[in-house]
Amino acid sequence: MERLVVAGGVAAGLSAASAAKRLKKNDIEVEVFEKSGYISYGACSEPYFVSGMLTTPDDLIEITPEEFERKRSIRIYRQHEVVDIDYERGFVDVLDIGKGKTSRHDFDYLMIATGAKGKGLGVPGEDLDGVNTLRTVEDAIRIQQSALSGNDVVICGGGYIGLEMAEAFVELGKNVTILKKTSQMLLNFDPEMSKIVEEEVRSKGVVIETGVDVLSFEGDTRVNKVITNKGEFKADTVLIAKGAKPNVDLAEKIGVELGETGAIAVDKHQRTNLERVYSGGDCAEAYHMVLGKPAYIPLGTTANKAGRVAGENIGGLNTEFKGIVGTAVSKIFDLEVARTGLSLKEAKNAGFDAYATNIRHRSRSKHYVGGCPLPFSS
Repeated sequence: MERLVVAGGVAAGLSAASAAKRLKKNDIEVEVFEKSGYISYGACSEPYFVSGMLTTPDDLIEITPEEFERKRSIRIYRQHEVVDIDYERGFVDVLDIGKGKTSRHDFDYLMIATGAKGKGLGVPGEDLDGVNTLRTVEDAIRIQQSALSGNDVVICGGGYIGLEMAEAFVELGKNVTILKKTSQMLLNFDPEMSKIVEEEVRSKGVVIETGVDVLSFEGDTRVNKVITNKGEFKADTVLIAKGAKPNVDLAEKIGVELGETGAIAVDKHQRTNLERVYSGGDCAEAYHMVLGKPAYIPLGTTANKAGRVAGENIGGLNTEFKGIVGTAVSKIFDLEVARTGLSLKEAKNAGFDAYATNIRHRSRSKHYVGGCPLPFSS
């Protein structure tokens, strides 16, 4: 019997495990090791848990460990971290975080789906209680508890996570300040679209300060202020929302090649440069069909597709992941915003002879009740 070991138990890892098991059935044994205490969760819904719209962490779970084991015959190990890989001899060492014990597991195929971690700022005080990034369910629980214990929240960053979390904190009745180094929210949108989002966020009572360099976080054991080039900002809770960095340390140890973006390089079958080693999700690149080259855009939809492709190829098929086009959708207060392809800036940086046209139209035909103005930039 063949053995598949999966390092990472969220979107890409579980999609790969499910596809491989579905195809090879009893001819393959699948083990999934997840460092955190939760698997198969919708990270995009974490702001709704923080706000209280979802009442328990279990509301974020799509498929439970018990369902994976009972219905799909996939063994799930939570709070188990793959800490070392012997590629030549075909085994991994796994740390049981709760017990502090290490066990060894053989593999014929390896799926690296170690995800990403939130980028820090690299300034003093980041280790204080109350200073957070948001990736895992445990992060969301910690952030909610922190926010409920105080009144003032500072968000460092104005991308999707920062703005969606601003709404969550407002729902909790907190005073919210966003600190941004650049003058534009949502840098991957055209400025005209970002301006509409900024106006919406400000209209909900959120303070936005631009041109800000965060110098440090201060407090005894818990943060109580943010020190910047524009003065001090009171903070009982801080969220650093500066994007994601791929977790590639484990892959690098065994010689897996990284791409220009710093994420794991894969082909259209999700294969790495090492035979029988696959990767996908937030730790890996994806082929961008507009740019014509790999890109790093960590999103759950991409992770699920890449994981399924990896699993089908492990399962004996010849499946390709055609790639991405940079599509993303976000709800920010009463606005729903979306993008696909390239912004004007991205297009010009990629060497396209590009220009943008701004259009304002209706969301529905004028004959249909309930339409509203809908701005476009294309």
